[in-house]
Amino acid sequence: MSKKVLLIDDDEISLMILENAVECEGHQVIVTTNSVIAADLFSQHLPDVVVLDVFMPDKDGFEVIKEIRAISSEVFIIAISATEHYLRTAEELGASLGILKENMPEDILEAIKNL
Repeated sequence: MSKKVLLIDDDEISLMILENAVECEGHQVIVTTNSVIAADLFSQHLPDVVVLDVFMPDKDGFEVIKEIRAISSEVFIIAISATEHYLRTAEELGASLGILKENMPEDILEAIKNL
C-alpha cells in the first residue's frame, strides 16, 4: 500500500538517495533540507510517515519531533542518526523508531513496508 512520506535531512546526497529509494517502492515523497519549515510541511501534506535526521542546522530533529507530535500523535516518525545514543533520545521524545544511517535506506524501506 502506497504511503505519503516526508523526508527531512540537511544532507542533500543522503536525501536524494533516500528519496529515490522510497519513490521506487511506489510511495509519494515530500522532501526538505530545511528543518525550520518541517512542521509546516507536515501540516500541509499530513504524511503517513516522517523520516528525519537528528542533527540539522537551525533546528535539530529533536525539536522537529516535538513540533510534529504536537500536531499528530498518530504519525509514524523515523529518526535517523549515525549515533545510537541520539536515536534513543529521539525515541524518548516521540520518534516511533530510530535507525542508524549506516542501515539506510534498507531499514527505512522495511519499516515503511511494515506499517
